[in-house]
Amino acid sequence: MPSNDKWSEPLVLRLIERHHGKSPETILEAHAERLLRDSEQTTLPIDVDLIASVLGIRQRLAPLASAGRIFAEASGQLVMDVNAGDSEPRRRFTQAHELMHVAFPGFKREARYRADDATGASRRNREEEYLCDYGAAALLMPEQLVRETYRADDGLDTLEALANAAEVSLESAGNRLVSLATSPAVFMVLGMSHKPAESSRLRRGEDVAKRLPVRYATTSGFNIYLPRHKSARDGSALCRAWESWDSQEGLELLLGNEGAGAFRFEAKAYGSDANRRVLALAHPGTS
Repeated sequence: MPSNDKWSEPLVLRLIERHHGKSPETILEAHAERLLRDSEQTTLPIDVDLIASVLGIRQRLAPLASAGRIFAEASGQLVMDVNAGDSEPRRRFTQAHELMHVAFPGFKREARYRADDATGASRRNREEEYLCDYGAAALLMPEQLVRETYRADDGLDTLEALANAAEVSLESAGNRLVSLATSPAVFMVLGMSHKPAESSRLRRGEDVAKRLPVRYATTSGFNIYLPRHKSARDGSALCRAWESWDSQEGLELLLGNEGAGAFRFEAKAYGSDANRRVLALAHPGTS
């Protein structure tokens, strides 16, 4: 996301102003640390229900069109609704996400929704939503606890261990590991699909083979951009992982960044046949 002079949403700008120009990520990290301190939590997994209770937030679990929302009733009572249909790790991340909205000035004036395409909130408040996701990861996987035990350099076994200990999704654990990495690292999520650019060919009834494109990627330690929808190369560790379900390794070029040199990849498929995706960690290396 952008540096301080590139943020544009009014609520984010007011947040920066209130904290005398600090970066929003730093502000949200400090907010997460304060919530942990006030609820006296020092071990994983973090009890988000306890934090909500300390803040006086009433929680409700019910079927929702969105992942969750937080709002203030006319009395001023804060209410958090969480989608009962989501998995436990997703519900926990939604709770943590909603707790981050409390840090923003004036948030009570309008209900906040997470991943709610129907309301358009994710489009109107894209920067705020990114920051609340960032803060949720900081709350559920505090830096001081993660750095003590978990390192992106240690590979997918460590990613799985962090996800289990923190009771978060594998994707959340991978993003947090890389964001805290002390050496350059990349975390990638890929899934078999058609590319958006192929939609017109599909509408014409053409037979277009699915590929294994990047859904998104997180990087740390260098200034590179991994384009979404860039397909993995046939025979790569990424494609072998999709085909085998076993962990695969390889020394390969980074998708869309071939000039950056070789990277050490470890990739593995997760999920079910109906919801399979490949997760990968990569680090610069020659051996």
